[in-house]
Amino acid sequence: MSISIEKVSYRNMKDVRILETVLSNWFKNPKELNLIEPRMKYPFKFKKWVALTYKNSDIESFVLKEIKWIVGIGNIIFNEDNKRAHALHIFIDEKYRRKGLATKMLQHLESLARDKKMSVLTLRVMPKNEPAINLYEKMGFEEYLNTREHLPNSNNANNGATILQKLLG
Repeated sequence: MSISIEKVSYRNMKDVRILETVLSNWFKNPKELNLIEPRMKYPFKFKKWVALTYKNSDIESFVLKEIKWIVGIGNIIFNEDNKRAHALHIFIDEKYRRKGLATKMLQHLESLARDKKMSVLTLRVMPKNEPAINLYEKMGFEEYLNTREHLPNSNNANNGATILQKLLG
């Protein structure tokens, strides 16, 4: 399987059309949508997806491709002020899981963070997403904040999620 990683943009109309089709197909399952973006209600609405997160021009987005077929996504935002990067919306097409693709994407995002001299890489994961948690821990991430414990009555979108971090030193 020959996999490449390509940068895409939510500001490029060609990329937007492709992303809308791919994401709408992936998030036909409400459970998948909830695990990756608990702020969104089913059914998936691409415009809301973009409005919630991707209006921020600082986010860099990438797709994993097998030949010309998109099989995964991953995104990262850099905070130069505090030298922290945050990986988000890492998702692999169900047919391509357990083939090391999430690892490949996360390694790519971590490499970008290191290149920009970030000291910490964080990500948010829902407690029910055990395969993702296992992967992140295997890659050296540790629990930084459990929002269920620290924000028990919050309407914060992270409520119930765990924030993991990896020191990049």
